[in-house]
Amino acid sequence: MDDPRLTVRRRGPARRAVAVAGRGSERALAATAHAAIGFGLLGVGFLLSLAITGVIWLAGKKSPYVVAHADRAGRYQLLVLAVNVVAVALWIGGVLLFADLGGWHGWAAGGWRLLAWALLGLVLLLAVPVFLAWYFGTIAYGLYGAARVLGGHDFRYRRRKRGERA
Repeated sequence: MDDPRLTVRRRGPARRAVAVAGRGSERALAATAHAAIGFGLLGVGFLLSLAITGVIWLAGKKSPYVVAHADRAGRYQLLVLAVNVVAVALWIGGVLLFADLGGWHGWAAGGWRLLAWALLGLVLLLAVPVFLAWYFGTIAYGLYGAARVLGGHDFRYRRRKRGERA
């Protein structure tokens, strides 16, 4: 006669496996919401990624799991888009300001222009790699989140604070 404890042990993992397999479509939708940020590699793809995540959020209203992940992914994608827009606007404004100042004939009309353009070059030399690391890093982090969710793990873009509920 079989030991009842062993029978329960066999049933436990089997039940969990069936439950996890049943949630496969929910995980796929949640992972797609996170992975949509990958369209950012196409330039204006951040708008497309927001649209995809929004559609998943609306379509997944029956599943709190899908809604939660689409909400997390959408908030993250909005933050990334906002930071990118601000960074590009600051770059354009800075270049236009330096171009305008380049025609100015003040301050002894000589060496300061060379200094200003050298400073602009130095700022761009430092800012471009930082922005590229931010740009591709945020996309990679979103794709990492998609892989985690697809693997059945919970994923958040920020750590929970002490005492914060799940």
